[in-house]
Amino acid sequence: MIVKTSRFGDKEVPDEALITFPEGVIGFKDATRFVMFECSDDGIFKWLQSCDRPELAFVICEAGVIMPSYKIVIGEKERQVLQLESVDDAVVCLILVIPKNPMDATANLLGPLVMNVETRLGMQVVVVNPQYSTRYRLFTDPNAPKDESGEEPRPESVGEEDGNAGA
Repeated sequence: MIVKTSRFGDKEVPDEALITFPEGVIGFKDATRFVMFECSDDGIFKWLQSCDRPELAFVICEAGVIMPSYKIVIGEKERQVLQLESVDDAVVCLILVIPKNPMDATANLLGPLVMNVETRLGMQVVVVNPQYSTRYRLFTDPNAPKDESGEEPRPESVGEEDGNAGA
């Protein structure tokens, strides 16, 4: 299949590389078909490129790379949409925003992308957790104020018993 992109030109990708988001992503419900392209030599960062809208592409990264303790609850609705039999088949990625100054890059912890590696189905879920942000800074400012412990403020881990629910 040929994927038309505004960033990379026309790219030929195998049909089996297609990832379908049946419900689209937030703000882009009409964009349901995506492919991934490498964004960095180390394979950590990827472009999630829309096959439906050439101008739409997101820089993404597996959540555990950004925050090893990051956890979300995958509810029954999400399991059904993703046809997810085992959470081991799911990969959770975060959408990144990389501004002109890359040191100001942020990750959206409240709207992760969950993809089933077996079925190639994906969806964006909404996480409800006041400790998370849509603009989680990837890099900290050494001059940033510290809390009483001397640590820079960071979100805490969230487990299944916490109140974050999927969309």
